[in-house]
Amino acid sequence: MDFVGLVDASYEPAAHLVHIAEWLERVERGEVKRLMIFAPPRHGKSKLTSELWPAWCLGRDPSQQFMVTSHTAELAYTFSRNVRNMIEMETYGNLFPLTQLSADNAAVQRWTLAGRTRPAMLAVGVGGSPTGQGARVIIIDDPIGKAEEADSMAARESVYTWYTDTIRPRLEPGGAVICMMQRWHEDDLAGRLLNDAKRKGERWDVVTLPAIAEAADPLGRAVGEPLWPARWPRVELDAIRGVSERSWLAKYQQQPRPAEGSIFKKAWLRMADAAPAGLRWVRYYDLAYSLKQQADNTATIAGAFGDDGTLYLRRGRAGKMESPDARRMAMELMLDERDTRHGVEAKAHGAPMVQELMREKLLVNIALRAVDVHTDKIARAQPVADRAEMGKLAFVRETVNDDAWIADWIEEMSAFPFAAHDDRVDAVSGVFAMMSSGTPGWVQHASAKLEEMERTQDAAAQEDGQHG
Repeated sequence: MDFVGLVDASYEPAAHLVHIAEWLERVERGEVKRLMIFAPPRHGKSKLTSELWPAWCLGRDPSQQFMVTSHTAELAYTFSRNVRNMIEMETYGNLFPLTQLSADNAAVQRWTLAGRTRPAMLAVGVGGSPTGQGARVIIIDDPIGKAEEADSMAARESVYTWYTDTIRPRLEPGGAVICMMQRWHEDDLAGRLLNDAKRKGERWDVVTLPAIAEAADPLGRAVGEPLWPARWPRVELDAIRGVSERSWLAKYQQQPRPAEGSIFKKAWLRMADAAPAGLRWVRYYDLAYSLKQQADNTATIAGAFGDDGTLYLRRGRAGKMESPDARRMAMELMLDERDTRHGVEAKAHGAPMVQELMREKLLVNIALRAVDVHTDKIARAQPVADRAEMGKLAFVRETVNDDAWIADWIEEMSAFPFAAHDDRVDAVSGVFAMMSSGTPGWVQHASAKLEEMERTQDAAAQEDGQHG
């Protein structure tokens, strides 16, 4: 931070900015390769990370190559211009005499340093492409600019695809990426990249700085203490919070939440340590065969009605998987739950999968059928919601390992129909529909399979007799 005070005497080195600067220095030393910084708007993160830090790095190493991006090209150009202007300052020249601008290549979108051929700074807006150019450090500074973009699945997908297909490939080997933003949505760019990390994607160090301190604050603040009290006192922050709780949690506390759905309320969705003995269980499979981020999940869950009408739900599984993986999962569950009736949604690949599974000798005694769906998602979910509102829905927590999937189910159901995905809801609706339809039509396919085998054997015997 000594450099900052020399080039900008008015700069206030607040505690959170010192903390960010320490992380940036770790990036400069090569200790951190992927860094996310979450902090509220108007708290100084862009000036420090996208302007002062690149200028300092270029002074220490003129061979560095930066790319700065933001939700608009104009904002990215502003960051680039401010770094360039800083390098032209007399104070900067006295500190770093070997770092000077090239006289013939100093446009804000791409400029180089004297004696260098590759650009020291590239600036590009979201959606833009630095064709033919790379960087050792990529800074993504607030890739989303307004709520309409954050709440649009198409816009979020566009930003994610832009990063994965256009920007990330421009990183030089061994380079670093900094994603700095205020959170907007659980499925924003940071959210997607963190979800990727759970599925063997790149691992990120994450610095989270909420506007009002919570427990285990990274700066050691007391709970309730503002992040920058000299500039944003608690009274100002409370006024902002009063406008929109959802916006406050996302942008200021870095805790994005989906808008609460109009169907299920979180308070209705409870857990039970066990289900009553002797229940008749069914399991429903909602299949989706794609690993793409925007694609639906495959989801399956088992359910049963208690004597008092409570819908018990247990052993949920959900995730993105291709057809062989979904088929393998279904077989494992069917073999493990032999007394359970299994229903696979017939749409798309569901019916063909049922036919394949019914040919499996290991599944000869499993009750299995394809389930046709004729009503929309909300109509299917409504009777489940009615039961939940009466306190007649419970997730069965058989072990502590169930906490994670139950939390995911509750989160998605309470956000329905506004969340990014609704496959878990569809699975619960399917379970309810299967049980409500009664037992007619639900017979084990063993008899049908045995009849088919007998017919095949009879035909073969007759053919042998004709040729005997």
